[in-house]
Amino acid sequence: MVNASLRDARTGLLLGLLASSFGLLVSFVLGWQGVSFAPASAGQAFIELLPGFIAIPLIELLHEWAKRLLEIAVVILFLAAGAFAGRVAVDARRGAGLVAALAAGPWALTVALGSIFAGGKVDLAGTLLNASLGALAQVAALAWLSSSTAELAPSSASRRRALVRVAAVAATIAGASALFGSGLRTLGTRLGDVAFVARTLKLRVDPTPEEPPFARIAGLTPRLTPTADHYTVDSALLKPAVDIAQWTLEVKGAVERPFTLTYAELLDLAAVEQLHTLACISNQIGGSLSGTSLWTGVPLGDLLARAGMKAGAFDVVLRSVDGYADSILLAKALEPQTVVAYLMNGRTIPQDHGYPVRVLVPNIYGMKNVKWLRAIEVVTFDFKGYWMERGWSDLALVNTAVRIDVPGRTLKWDGREVTIAGIALAGSRGISQVEVSFDGAASWQVATFEPALGPLTWRRWAIAWTPRSVGTHNLAARATDGTGQLQTAVRREPFPDGATGYDRMDVSVQRG
Repeated sequence: MVNASLRDARTGLLLGLLASSFGLLVSFVLGWQGVSFAPASAGQAFIELLPGFIAIPLIELLHEWAKRLLEIAVVILFLAAGAFAGRVAVDARRGAGLVAALAAGPWALTVALGSIFAGGKVDLAGTLLNASLGALAQVAALAWLSSSTAELAPSSASRRRALVRVAAVAATIAGASALFGSGLRTLGTRLGDVAFVARTLKLRVDPTPEEPPFARIAGLTPRLTPTADHYTVDSALLKPAVDIAQWTLEVKGAVERPFTLTYAELLDLAAVEQLHTLACISNQIGGSLSGTSLWTGVPLGDLLARAGMKAGAFDVVLRSVDGYADSILLAKALEPQTVVAYLMNGRTIPQDHGYPVRVLVPNIYGMKNVKWLRAIEVVTFDFKGYWMERGWSDLALVNTAVRIDVPGRTLKWDGREVTIAGIALAGSRGISQVEVSFDGAASWQVATFEPALGPLTWRRWAIAWTPRSVGTHNLAARATDGTGQLQTAVRREPFPDGATGYDRMDVSVQRG
């Protein structure tokens, strides 16, 4: 009797896990089609509730993995709750109403948490629809599976093996769907970017006879980042799905003539093209959270001039569709290279990068380059944005940084010269020199530059090196910005003003 009860319990857990996987799969597919993925609402509520003294160490420890692990944790909780509902479902003493309530409970809780704690960043109508259909799919699947297995002998080993296989297949399908969906969304963009990047570089950069053969350096960062490869870091698990027919851009606050633009009206205004390197303030030394793209949009100063600032105007607050807000000083907003952009690499800005429009601010880390822009508000005080309230820098000026891309940690060496190469950036200050050390920063050699794509982009550099011997060599690189200021050697973590320090790499040189 005990063995039979144990078998029933295991069967119920498997049934619940399978039904929950199906519900999540339905929810994910709907999310892929633009109906907000409901479990992400719970994750977003957690982000909003997490205090800065906890969030900041987690971000520094996990970097871009922080949100991914949160998403995984929420899904695991859904699966665990579903398994428990399945366990209850095989108990003949429990009513169907209780089982349905247990199965639907996590979905209802998700909507409630999102509504209460993340209302500004969650599409509540879409989340409610997604959660309702996900819960319905899970409850229906659990009912069908329970009835389908009720007539089988409890001791049937083949049934248990079949359930295990089906559960594993369902989980695999769910994971593969996520990966496949993401791949489909980026494949067309990636293929289009190849032609665009080549065309842009041909039109905008004229190689000189002295230019080193950077194009033949395998592993070196491209001059222009394909859109599909450009980093994204957000405070939101849910990317806003903007209805362009309803979207408007509002210019308001301490202005003489507030106004509102539709998307079509914005596109009709005089536009500029700008090559611009974005970097994340949470990027580590040698990290990958930076990218260079060609942006097209309207200078923010033109919009502010049309509105006319009132006396005492101090900050310009940039408000996102999802409730995120940050600010820049009025003087920075009026710089000609501060742009409200609607094209990225010649195409409409993708959702991940801020569709329909985002702001680009020279010499400022990405967190203040607000995405999914809906309002520009001039204020007469020092506005503290989302990350400022959590202790991050208010000015967020880009620090001079250099990165070693090649040769990598292991080098097969045939006795000839090898190439050391990478990128350097310093916001709008530009880069005037990169130096490389092959002996742990005891001595320095000046690297060769490739022409920068523009005044706001990174520069690629390279230098030839002949190792003295096989074994481990400590490489280091440092840069000097366009004002003549050498970057500091002091190594500092990203919080609160961005990382500093030289990029260093131990290279194991092996004969080969």
